[in-house]
Amino acid sequence: MVNPTMIAEKKLLALLSIILIVGAISIYNLYAIFQLNQKVEELNVNLNAMVVSEVIKDGYGRTIIVVPQGVKAPHISATIVKTPPKRIASFAPSITETLFFLGLGDKVVAVTKWCNWPQEVLDKKKMGNLTVFENIVEPEIEKAVAVNPDLILVTTLMKPESVAKLETLGFPVVVIDYGKNLNDIYAAIRLIGKVTGTNERAENLIVDLERNITKISNAIAGLPKQKVFWISWHDPLMSAGGPSWINALIQAAGGENIFNDVNIAWPTVSPEEVLIRNPDVILFSEGHPGISNVNDLLKLFPAWAETKAVKEGKVFAVPEFVIRPGPRVAEAVKILAKLIYGIEI
Repeated sequence: MVNPTMIAEKKLLALLSIILIVGAISIYNLYAIFQLNQKVEELNVNLNAMVVSEVIKDGYGRTIIVVPQGVKAPHISATIVKTPPKRIASFAPSITETLFFLGLGDKVVAVTKWCNWPQEVLDKKKMGNLTVFENIVEPEIEKAVAVNPDLILVTTLMKPESVAKLETLGFPVVVIDYGKNLNDIYAAIRLIGKVTGTNERAENLIVDLERNITKISNAIAGLPKQKVFWISWHDPLMSAGGPSWINALIQAAGGENIFNDVNIAWPTVSPEEVLIRNPDVILFSEGHPGISNVNDLLKLFPAWAETKAVKEGKVFAVPEFVIRPGPRVAEAVKILAKLIYGIEI
């Protein structure tokens, strides 16, 4: 005979088991729903952030997400830059000049020892209001940490691994590439404008540069081409090749770079090849170590006395800012045109 008590106990145990299973399923469902809600909320945050953000590429092809201040940054693998930045560190004179020209001087907290324009930069250095970097290739991590920037701007002179090192410390880094022509210089200025929230000022600057350079190019368009040799360095002897912005400036000034056919931005060349190509004009930057005038040049390369440039007294040191592809690039082209053709434009 079946014991009613045992049957009741088994039914109760089965009921309890069912209750536990249903409860476990319910708890799991609640947890799953909670997780799903979190994912949906995260997706909404990302979507909202992306709607008001801009996705761009920097000089190393890295993805940069420009997010307005006050907007929660999206959770994606990229460099997040909050605009407008409050503390900017610059690792190049050209970048510093652009930042100050765009009205961001009060946001700049660190520059390089070569940064000397505008006068405000020198004044701030003198008063100790700017941290000064001594190296633009290998970052001085301690100095960068001390100034605690919310944006670091560097050029392609800084190695990718050094950029990664700075970002590992939590600093957003944007790489500026001045490329090989005027359009690349304009693109670099445009990128600086985008990551600093000064888009309109940057675009206005580009328009002014294009207009002024076109004016210069038109003024010398009918003149015979002059062959120009640019000295980037003397030991080893280096020049500017076709894919360099110096080549673009020479062309805009009406000159014909004698190494325009070399498909390297900064090629090593031989003194003999310079003699063979026989430039009409030889140019180098002021402050070039070991070369300040034609006599210094001939001590290093005596055979160049036979070049047309030396014979006609067309060996010139150009102002240092000419080699800085920033807001003064139109002025640089104007100076080059004056030296190449000996006329005021």
